Formats: sequence, C-alpha cells, structure tokens
Amino acid sequence: MKKLTIVDIEKQLELPNDTRRDDLPFQGTRDIVIPIKFGHDAVEVDVHCSCRRGHLAFTRGWVQIARNLRLNAGDVVALRKEDNGRYKMTVRSGSA
Repeated sequence: MKKLTIVDIEKQLELPNDTRRDDLPFQGTRDIVIPIKFGHDAVEVDVHCSCRRGHLAFTRGWVQIARNLRLNAGDVVALRKEDNGRYKMTVRSGSA
C-alpha cells in the first residue's frame, strides 16, 4: 500500500521501503515487467519495475494507469498478487 504524492503520479511510483523484493518476480538486477490489472473493467497494463539505488519503483506504464484512474495526491493504492501470477491494483480515494 502507498499513499500517493504528486511525484508518484507524474513520474514514477516509488514503492514503500518495506516492499519485499521476493513479492515481485525479480531475477538478478534487471528491470522486470509485470502486468497490472486495474479499474472496474480490469484493464491490464504492462508496468516496468526497477530497483535503482536500493529503491523499487514502477516506471514505464505506471503513468498510464495514474492518468486512466485520474489519481490524485493523497489517494492510496494497493497491489495484490493473484493466483495466476498477475497483479491487481486497487485504489482508495484520499478525499473519502
């Protein structure tokens, strides 16, 4: 889970420090691409995840999700791995 900042929405989503690398399919130090489903219609986007300077971040593909969901600073996103190896993102509005 992560409470979003404006930088998270406009550039990349830096994952919380307590995110475990084993929860994502990393193999070595290379970036990985993970399919993330979101929204009521379960749109799926391939999101690049990198580990640079010891921090995990979603890069390419992430901004597409942020724009599609019209995310705002203060919204909270959660990522859950599903049984089929894919990931689902849920959003809770920060204004609620």
